[in-house]
Amino acid sequence: TGRGVAWSKEHNPTVSLDTKTSDGSGVGKFTSAIVGLEPGTTYYVRAYVTNAFGTSYGEEVSFTTSIELSKVTTTSVSDITSKSAKSGGNVTSDGGSSVTERGVVWGTVANPDLSNSNKLISGNGKGGFTSSITGLTPNTKYYVRAYATNSKGTSYGEQVSFTTDSEGNTE
Repeated sequence: TGRGVAWSKEHNPTVSLDTKTSDGSGVGKFTSAIVGLEPGTTYYVRAYVTNAFGTSYGEEVSFTTSIELSKVTTTSVSDITSKSAKSGGNVTSDGGSSVTERGVVWGTVANPDLSNSNKLISGNGKGGFTSSITGLTPNTKYYVRAYATNSKGTSYGEQVSFTTDSEGNTE
C-alpha cells in the first residue's frame, strides 16, 4: 500500500519521521528524491514498504553530503579618507565546514583575491565583520571584496569600489 525511503542523521530511520518519501505502491523498482539536506552531513537511509501487515525496511545505507564554499557578502565602504577606509562582510553560510578565516582583500586592480591583493583577516566563523583598511594612497581608486575560507576553499563577496580622498581631506 506504500513505499519510499526514510532518512535521518541517526541510525535506523523509520516512517514515523517527517524525513521520508512516499513513492507510490505496489512491487518493483522506484526512485526517491531526498531533499532539504545540509552540506557536510552524514545521513542514514532505509527503503520501506507498507502493507496490511505493517512496515518493513531494507538495509540501512549511509552517505555524506558534499561541503560547499561558504557564502559571504561585501559591505559598502565607509569612512573613506585619503589613506584609509572601512569595509567588511557578512558570512551567511559556512557551507557545512567551519569558516577558518574571513576578511577583506583589496587592491587597485578589479576582482582582488588572496593571490594578488592586500588582505586583512577579521576572524573566523559566520556573521558580520568590519575591517579598517589602512596604508592607502590618496586620490586612488580601489576595489575591495570580502572573503571567507572553509575546507572546500575560499569564496568572495561582490566587488565594491571606492576612491580615496585627496591628500588634504582626511575626514
